[in-house]
Amino acid sequence: MHSESEQEAIQEKLEQLRQVKEGILTHQELANLITQRRVKWIKEHLKEMLLKYKGLSPEGQAYRIIYFDHMGINPEHSKMVRVSPTKIKIKSNNFCPYLEACQKLSLDTKTVCKEIGEQSIKKMIELINPNLKFSRNYANIRPHNGVCEECFELKD
Repeated sequence: MHSESEQEAIQEKLEQLRQVKEGILTHQELANLITQRRVKWIKEHLKEMLLKYKGLSPEGQAYRIIYFDHMGINPEHSKMVRVSPTKIKIKSNNFCPYLEACQKLSLDTKTVCKEIGEQSIKKMIELINPNLKFSRNYANIRPHNGVCEECFELKD
């Protein structure tokens, strides 16, 4: 059973994705709206977040700011593993309103996350540190797999 705030988030995503499915919005238009909202949040909170995570690597800072502070993910549902001195891999099985909405609307998360969600994460990371790169392993994404797998990497 979902909490009231989770239900509200699912309803919001259902409405957004219905508009795309019905041709009211394009994938890109919805991606732009989500990016605008997330960029606004980052700009309002970045200074305090960077202070909060001072001393962490840039990729560690981005992970915590985006996943824990912005998305409100419970750290028990998202694990970070360092795979190189400049790259972290994140495996998450957290509550995700997009996953829930996609399942209800028979949409594929591989398409929705790539075409609608990825742009906003890339922009958030760019604002946190322009030398960071985001990638998602679309072979390991829910519900096709038990976790969603993403990487943050410091560019050369």
